[in-house]
Amino acid sequence: MIRRTLLIAQQEFVKYVTRRGFIISLLMIPAIMLIAVMVPRFTANHPRSNVMTVVDLEGGYAAAISAAAARDQAQNELSALADYAHANVDALVLRHKAPELAALLAAPERIASIQAFVASGGWQAAFAKLSPLIKSGAPTFDPPKPSVVMVLPPQDLTDDFARGRGAAAYAYLNGTLTVTALGRPSRLNAIVVIPKGFGPGTALEAKYWSIDSEQSMRFVRGALTDAFRLKVNQALLPPEARAKVTLDVDAALKAVDPAKGHELSWQDRIAQLIPLGLAVLLFMVAFSDSVLLLQSVVEEKSTRMIEVLLSCATPHEIMTGKLVGVTGLALLTITAWAAMGLGLAMMLSPDTLTIVGAGLKGILPLLPLVLLYFACGLLIYSAIFLGIGATTASLSDAQALVGPASMIIVLPMMFLGVMIQDPNGTLAQVFSWIPIYTPFFMLVRLPFHPAPVEIWATAALTLATTVFLVRQMGRVFARNVLTTERPPQLAALLRQVFGRAKTR
Repeated sequence: MIRRTLLIAQQEFVKYVTRRGFIISLLMIPAIMLIAVMVPRFTANHPRSNVMTVVDLEGGYAAAISAAAARDQAQNELSALADYAHANVDALVLRHKAPELAALLAAPERIASIQAFVASGGWQAAFAKLSPLIKSGAPTFDPPKPSVVMVLPPQDLTDDFARGRGAAAYAYLNGTLTVTALGRPSRLNAIVVIPKGFGPGTALEAKYWSIDSEQSMRFVRGALTDAFRLKVNQALLPPEARAKVTLDVDAALKAVDPAKGHELSWQDRIAQLIPLGLAVLLFMVAFSDSVLLLQSVVEEKSTRMIEVLLSCATPHEIMTGKLVGVTGLALLTITAWAAMGLGLAMMLSPDTLTIVGAGLKGILPLLPLVLLYFACGLLIYSAIFLGIGATTASLSDAQALVGPASMIIVLPMMFLGVMIQDPNGTLAQVFSWIPIYTPFFMLVRLPFHPAPVEIWATAALTLATTVFLVRQMGRVFARNVLTTERPPQLAALLRQVFGRAKTR
């Protein structure tokens, strides 16, 4: 029995891997991953600077928006320099030779770091200190372009808005009239108009004029909100003390892993991403390979090859062999994708092996559960599509059942963003107890420490669901593998799955 099952598994595996479609799909995913990585990197290195002006009829708010733009640009430059130093400077040497600069680069998001960075001369001065420590062969540092370039409003534009009109605005926004930005003529991408009397407690609204996307509107709203808060706080103090109230303060805050009792390190964060990546891989591999399994069964039925197989093995052996074969195909696919992805990542960053190794080390205690959820999820989806293939005589008939099944299986991907934001919330917990979704959602949730009783209970549920579905779909396979009739109605199929159908 085992020998026949393994022979069928081998035949299924060879049949899948020698198909042109499998080779194409195997290479397409890494190509798509490369495009997904390189395009954002290219656009990040070549961003469009939004040229903006503020027509401040009230006074004081143009300076607040300009200060916010300067602060954001300084933070972007400091973060970019920190990333550059991490890749091209030895951390121990940096801490020994330039401890103050090392402290700034270690916390580029801190307002105190940004203030010290600006006060010391910005990226030019910081890079001058960093230059003697840079490893040989390192690329040159390319500071990020400003996302917002502030320019003074032209007088005709200010006069136009002061009269309550906006005719000149469209000419500046469409490029008919230009302003000077970064040393060259440019059209305005946005005009912010602050009306007279605008301030905290008033019903007046600032206006954001733009014919482009509103990508800078959130920035402007945040800058104005900060200006409101500053005005309200300063109004509570005597005039001589108001200058002491600023926005340039922040509180030190670090994330702590409650299970380990120490600060959440970058290794811990990488370890959180690995099960998430496996969950996405589970979905992609299980769905694509299960569809291949369905097509294989339908083709064997239409060409009567299944009759030849049944003369040599039982329906149970054939189904088991097919499941083993598609599992081997999934493992080959994941291994190939992982190897190609690792190779691409190593081309982009020399620290890839260190990062991956740290992530795998962090996930090691959860590895048995990760493998259990992954294997069970693969078998659950494969068994579902195998049963669908057994009940249909042609690919066109299979579409009537594949469509609803695919929609049900794809459903978890719609909630992936919510899951990542709140992995232990009510929605995540509810979906984790739906058997066909349990493997996917629990893979995402494992690094975020769900309750131990929930982990072991869902693991038992997943295992029981896998055994039940494989067994029941085996009965469906044996009952329908030789049928050439149209597929049964959904109610009849469900009765076959959950009932006590006799095999023949």
